[in-house]
Formats: sequence, structure tokens, C-alpha cells
Amino acid sequence: MAREALSTLFQEHARTLVRTAVLLTNDEELAEEVVQEAFLGLHRRWRRKGPPRSPEAYLRTSVVNGCRSALRRRRVAASAKVPQLVPDVSAEAAVLLREEQTEVLAAMDGLSRRQREVLVLRFFLDLDDRAIADTLGVSRGTVSSTISRALRSLESLLGEDA
Repeated sequence: MAREALSTLFQEHARTLVRTAVLLTNDEELAEEVVQEAFLGLHRRWRRKGPPRSPEAYLRTSVVNGCRSALRRRRVAASAKVPQLVPDVSAEAAVLLREEQTEVLAAMDGLSRRQREVLVLRFFLDLDDRAIADTLGVSRGTVSSTISRALRSLESLLGEDA
């Protein structure tokens, strides 16, 4: 009986509750989570104590309170400057990337100091030849030839054909 009643309530009220939560949070994904939590709360309450006098009112109150809590958590996180990091890649891809980075860093140890410097300035800081030359106190031609030699050395150290 409870399952059927909850299913009917969901079909009749979920869309309106999500719209309400979107208006309160300005975040559709968060709104959907809040509404899901409200229905889960109603289900738990129904099983423990039976149905509330007005399930619709119970859901509305739960959604409003859930939105308030979510917004409060968001404000606290923003004031604490807690970054919300979401991985851009899968765990497997991240491991492979770290392995490749480790190999490249190990190969960089096999380069001369100047070769490491020009590669870091070019590919990490994205400087052009003139800026690298100014930074290192060498000519632009030296920068260009050093980058070329450094890349060939890296290819050799990493065992890659270019």
C-alpha cells in the first residue's frame, strides 16, 4: 500500500517539487537531489510512523528545508573557499597520465640544465623564443637550437620515434 501511494505521489508531485526547488536553488541537479531526498524521507517516515496527515505538505516542507540546507552548505563551502574538485578524467586515465608524467620527468633529468630550462619555459610557461632568451640571457638562435636538441634527446630517452 505505501509503495503504491508513494509512487502515485511521485508521479503527481515530483515535477512541481523539482521546479520549486530549481526556483529556490537556481540549480536543476541540486533540485532533483533535494526532491529525491524528500521522497526518501517520506518513505522512511511512512514505514516508521505511517503516513503523515498531508503527504503533499510533508514533501513541500521537506523540499524547502532541503533547499535551505543545500544553500547553507554551499555558502559555508564558498566562505571557507573549499574547492569543489571534479575529476576531468577517469581514475585509470589519471594513473596513466601520472605514469607518463613520471617518465617524462625522469627523462628530463637526463637533459642538460639549459635544455631543461628552455623546455620548462616554453612548454610550462608558454614563453616565446624572445622571452626565453631574455630570461636566460642568451640569443634567440641559442634558444631555438637548444629546444630542438632537447626535444630530440627527450625522444631518445623516452624511446619514441619522431
